[in-house]
Amino acid sequence: MLEEQFLKKRAQEFWQRADEDFQKKRYNLCALDVEQAVQLWIKHLIFQKAGDFPKTHYFNMLINTLFEIYAGDSIKNFYKENVLQFTSLEDAYLTSRYLPKEFSKEEAVSLISFAKNFFKVLENSTDAKFI
Repeated sequence: MLEEQFLKKRAQEFWQRADEDFQKKRYNLCALDVEQAVQLWIKHLIFQKAGDFPKTHYFNMLINTLFEIYAGDSIKNFYKENVLQFTSLEDAYLTSRYLPKEFSKEEAVSLISFAKNFFKVLENSTDAKFI
């Protein structure tokens, strides 16, 4: 399987697992799964055009690379308008694994909603449909 398809498949698997974890009230894992789905989908989109992707989980670096490749103002504007939500996703990556923070149902709902909106922006900017 090509690395590009691997990233796409993994992103979709994490997204499906986020829903499963949410249904089972595992909000910490749900938050992590949403973060991974978004991160891997961005990496997939970068890989499609560049043949490689940044080996980082920091969204500011990933978004900057994505913006440079697709030159979509909507991507950059969405990031600027939602920088706190991206920071929350990054927090989910670290805290759900290493710190005793508990994500609430409301936080999980917020992250899922945010991710859906971001996937729509990406679809409009890249013509690649995630969900």
